Formats: sequence, C-alpha cells, structure tokens
Amino acid sequence: MKYLLDTCLLSELVKPAPAPAVLGWLQAQDETHLFMAAITLAELQRGVARLAASRRKAELEAWLTSVQRQFGDRVLAFTADTASYWAQMCAQAQAKGQTMAAFDSLIAATAVEHGLALVTRNVADFGATPVVVINPWSSPAD
Repeated sequence: MKYLLDTCLLSELVKPAPAPAVLGWLQAQDETHLFMAAITLAELQRGVARLAASRRKAELEAWLTSVQRQFGDRVLAFTADTASYWAQMCAQAQAKGQTMAAFDSLIAATAVEHGLALVTRNVADFGATPVVVINPWSSPAD
C-alpha cells in the first residue's frame, strides 16, 4: 500500500515528544511508498512563516527544506486532474449535506487521484470522502 501523509502527521515529527505509535508506524513503512501533497507543504510553510523570528523558526525552516528534499518527486502537485476529483468529491459531499475544510478536501482529492491511503489523526475530517484513512495514533503498524 502507498500513503499520502497528512499535515498533522508531518507536524507530529517536530514535536518535542512525537507519539511513539506514529514513529513506529513510519519506521515500518517503505519510504518510497510515502507521499506528501503540495497542499500539505503549503500548510507547513504557512505555519512556519507565521512564527516570529526565533531559533525555533530557523530550525523548522531547515526541517522543511530537508523534508522537501527528502520527498523530492513524491511531493504531489495539485493538477487539473486533481481539480476534477476535488470538484466531484465536494459535490457528492454537499449533496449529502456534508462539508469539508478547503485544505482537507484538496488533500483528499490528491489521495483519490493517486490511489493513496491517507495517513492522519483527523479521521472524522475525511468522512465525507472515498479515501481510505489510516490513523497511526490508534492503529498498529501495517
């Protein structure tokens, strides 16, 4: 199985004490099967950009540069095809009276387009989508 890592998972990695279950799940995966949406990269960059100049901000900027380099071509762009998946998914959710946060819906569309399971702690945020969701905070390593 191949996976799209949600923003919360990547953010977990820079916490002072990351969840052991998340670290264990990541270590059990083949790195080449892990992907990140460009939207996730944007969310992370926005979070760092909002910080005041500090040592922590400099550390996070260096970490983001490293993550982007590490993922390389496994950072998935938002394309015209992704837009089509997004539009269909949002229309179907709206028809059921459900809504999604903008970034969550864009990340979900990226997962759908590429046939990836989404790895997140925020399972309920993706309930209106057809995406397979994995929560390593509560699930054993696959």
